[in-house]
Amino acid sequence: MKMPVKLAIFAAGCSFGTLATAQTAAPPTAPREGATPQDERAASRADQAAPASDPASDEPQPDEIIVTGVRASLQRAAELKRNAGVVSDSISAEDIGKFPDANIADALQRVTGVQIARNTGGEGRFVAIRGLGSQFNLTTFNGRVITTDGAGRDFSYDILPAEVLASATVYKSPSASLTDGSIGGLVELTTINPLARPGFHFSGNVGGLYDESTDKLTPRFGGAVSNSFADNSLGVFAGVYYYKRQWRSDTFESFARSTEVLQADGSGCRTPTEFCGPGIGRAAFPGIMSYQVKNGPRKRWSLVGGVEWQPADSFRTKIDAFYSYYDTPEQAANYIVNFFANEAWARYENATYEDWPGPGQNKYFLTKFDVTNIPVEFGTDVKSRKVKTYQFGWNTAWDAFDDFTVKLDLAVSRSSRPNRGEDYYTVSGVTGGNYSFEATGRAPNVTCTLPDGRSCYSITNDEIALNLMEQKGELVKDDAFSSRLDFSYAPGSLGDLAVSIDYGGFYSSRKKRKEIYDSPNENAHGGFTTTLGSVGVVAVIPFPNGDGYRSGIVGIDNKWPAIDALRIFEAAIRANGQAYFDANTRATLVPRASSIVKEDQYGGYVQLNLKSNAIDANIGVRYVETNVDVTGSEQQLLSLTPIGNNNFEPVFSPIQPVTGGNVYGNWLPSANVTWRIRDNLQLRAAASKAITRPTLSQLGLDVNYEVRSNPPLIGQNGDPKLRAIKSDSLDLSLEWYGGQGSSASLAGFYKSIDGFVAAGIFNTMIAGFPGTVIRPINGDTAELIGAEVAMQHVLPSGFGATANYTFADTRSRLTLLDGTEVERDLDGVSRHTFNLSGFYEKGAISARLSYAYRGKFVDCAICGPVNTTTTTAATGFVDFSASYKINRFISIYLDLSNLTEEDFHRYASDKRFAVFYERYARRAEFGVRGSF
Repeated sequence: MKMPVKLAIFAAGCSFGTLATAQTAAPPTAPREGATPQDERAASRADQAAPASDPASDEPQPDEIIVTGVRASLQRAAELKRNAGVVSDSISAEDIGKFPDANIADALQRVTGVQIARNTGGEGRFVAIRGLGSQFNLTTFNGRVITTDGAGRDFSYDILPAEVLASATVYKSPSASLTDGSIGGLVELTTINPLARPGFHFSGNVGGLYDESTDKLTPRFGGAVSNSFADNSLGVFAGVYYYKRQWRSDTFESFARSTEVLQADGSGCRTPTEFCGPGIGRAAFPGIMSYQVKNGPRKRWSLVGGVEWQPADSFRTKIDAFYSYYDTPEQAANYIVNFFANEAWARYENATYEDWPGPGQNKYFLTKFDVTNIPVEFGTDVKSRKVKTYQFGWNTAWDAFDDFTVKLDLAVSRSSRPNRGEDYYTVSGVTGGNYSFEATGRAPNVTCTLPDGRSCYSITNDEIALNLMEQKGELVKDDAFSSRLDFSYAPGSLGDLAVSIDYGGFYSSRKKRKEIYDSPNENAHGGFTTTLGSVGVVAVIPFPNGDGYRSGIVGIDNKWPAIDALRIFEAAIRANGQAYFDANTRATLVPRASSIVKEDQYGGYVQLNLKSNAIDANIGVRYVETNVDVTGSEQQLLSLTPIGNNNFEPVFSPIQPVTGGNVYGNWLPSANVTWRIRDNLQLRAAASKAITRPTLSQLGLDVNYEVRSNPPLIGQNGDPKLRAIKSDSLDLSLEWYGGQGSSASLAGFYKSIDGFVAAGIFNTMIAGFPGTVIRPINGDTAELIGAEVAMQHVLPSGFGATANYTFADTRSRLTLLDGTEVERDLDGVSRHTFNLSGFYEKGAISARLSYAYRGKFVDCAICGPVNTTTTTAATGFVDFSASYKINRFISIYLDLSNLTEEDFHRYASDKRFAVFYERYARRAEFGVRGSF
């Protein structure tokens, strides 16, 4: 697809006019706080995604959702928020398959108080709620914990297409009957109940996805069908969805930051540091930089289905299943600038500098400098991520008596990513590069020339010599089993106050296996001595997509030699033999970096529900006990021997098995009360105690030794003795509801957090050399206070708008193991977040224009060898979607993402001191959607 077609796509989008939002709210599938058993039985028959009716009647029932368009969706959203028993917000589809966003994370970012983190390429992957990151939140699928391919608990939303869902609900305040484990919020994802919409139904779409970064058009299609039989007592549904994207991303990354002595003449220490003297102070500058062009295909197959049987009004049982296969390989061509090589950190000259704006020992920041005689390095970074995820569940509800209901739910889930060394990383190049560095607003600018005056980009294949090469991988296998038994008893009323009691028990088990594979010695072929020409291998390949590097300026001709990693391996085998390659480079299991974490949770709850014309309340307590068992392996670092190019050769002790564990219990009381001041005005209050468990990757016994480079670093990735993070929360909101879906609300929230997990960084001696040890520790306390403002308004003309704003402020206090107390911002909390949407819906036309803003936030308060703070800059995404109904069954649609080409920028104290930078590309999806 060339430029005229590209322009036509975006021009067609703009021609639709102003944009429309289709965000709605949906009731939870878990027991509804404050609801009577009769309300629960009605809600269980309600479909959460589409027009619904009782299996025995064609007439709509009181608790069913009828969604006929944007305005009806907003009206229903206001009513559901008004009648909810907890603080929550929801979104739902008018029909399955009608979410406009690429995945559910992109849709959730429009909910008040929700922010998302994106993967490479700009798609939503993780969800933060009220400023608290994904590690503080929990995601369930049809009420059950779903496994994930990451090393922790964080659910990766990129494996999940939005089309498989009927609704998504964000619970911001807990109740005793809701699944515990989140102090930020609980995201509940649900699929459809086929008996909620009896008869035959089909929804599907066929379209294409255009990615501007690659100028490629790829397919996206899918559909779902449901039907009912036996007088609408038996329902089945099934869906299948396929997605492919050919993406590219130009990024910059600074792997290490250095702080070195600065002389008054703008030069570094030309003699060994111990004889150099203090100079005028220490100055910060990047240590190792990498300019990266990443690309690859991204494919996803998803299946969803279920069978529901309701032989009588008092009995319902349902089996549901979900499967996803997500394959997103990645290949990066890297241009690496290593200021640690050949002691360049001590030899810089002609430096210009400014005052250092951040904390720590630095006094200055180098904005320009020159350095000579360091290697010119070209890297290849190949990554594999093939994820299989499934969940299988069974749910049964029985109204044993008019006032007594029993529910049973069982589920299993598995996620696997079997990577046993399929990732490759190589560095090759030539020696003798002369560099000039200049800090700029995004990616820094470097120019490089060779001793003969040529540009470093002109290096030929035969000149390139072997250096570092590594095969590595991470195998993850996550298994989960969950069960719960719930009872609801409604003894009657006390005057005009309806009373019911919910109680029950639960048990769940989760086992996360992580295996790390790596090359025994990535430096075995190092030294830049064996050239490709000398062994007769051609490893230079065409630059990705034909054009040069786009994120920042790296010189006039910004194409460097791109390298094929497999051909680098071939050159190493020709030079040193197959046996030497297998012994040093072939990926093998690293037991000391691998672990198995098994976690069992069990307990019970009781909840009192009160309901009258003026008051709705639920008051309860939940008890949960957590049992952690961890197995792994241990190796001691015995010695480090310096070798060439500022690296080390380590010696380890023999491998020994090691185990660990922990047991702890938590009482979690909660109360939610709603007072209806007038028919259209109500005050809601909530108080609760909640926990978030340390993420599973923080519980293992695995240790990562990064000791082949200087300075050596030991990462103790986990500690089984970490405590649960506790939170005492208060919520208060005032809500106004007008006609035709108009509403407004003002809410405040406060959280007092104890024991949050942070990275403790300790400078120490490692095998006789100065180094750093990083390990997770329970911090002392943190406080989070914030406010939310939301409104929506719909006009008879078809125009309307929604807006929401979230303010969050936090401070935390951390006591390090050496007794030092540090006050800092809590990582990942944006002070300001807001969403704006304008829409138009009338007749056959529906259009929406949305803006999602997330303010800057501290990414890591204490990071790196000099304890600098890294910050992620503010982002604002503009999206557009529109559809046109050809008839009652068929419509065409167009969705445009990231119209303004927003970027991602992480920096250390000064915006010119970039840590990571990526410019996200625009995307367009268009096609035909049918429903009947």
